[in-house]
Amino acid sequence: MSVLAMETRLKGKHVLFILLGFFGIVFAVNGVFLYSALSTLPGEERGATYEAGLRYNTTLAEERTQEGLRWSHKSQISPGTPLTVTVANADGSPVAGLAIEGWLERPASNSANRKIAFKEVDAGRYEAAVEAADAGAWVLAFTAQKPRPGSEPAIYRVKERLWIGPVH
Repeated sequence: MSVLAMETRLKGKHVLFILLGFFGIVFAVNGVFLYSALSTLPGEERGATYEAGLRYNTTLAEERTQEGLRWSHKSQISPGTPLTVTVANADGSPVAGLAIEGWLERPASNSANRKIAFKEVDAGRYEAAVEAADAGAWVLAFTAQKPRPGSEPAIYRVKERLWIGPVH
């Protein structure tokens, strides 16, 4: 019998090795992806989603109260300058005397998050020094409170994206 006349047939052990090899590669690739996913970013903005869900009706009531204020704001930031926020009433007049607490955060990671302190520099105009904020996308979150005699303070909450351009 010559070598050319010899027939190779697919046998059970060949199919077994092919299937084991295929699934071995799939599991190895999935393992690499799983390791990469778990060792990089957490993938969540806040860890207390259950508690936030319990507060949902309260959050809706706070939003209705904020809409009743009819305030508006404008935020502005450039490299090397303070973060500026102006707050105005529905008629465009400035809202003075606010106590503003803020945070500057990266949208996809909490590694560069920082608390920022605002101070009023003019009626309705508030500034916060931002140290070494890299160029790119940021999220500005702030809560502004204005005391009201005889009732709860007026609260204005904002969460918006900002873009800091590169320094030229």
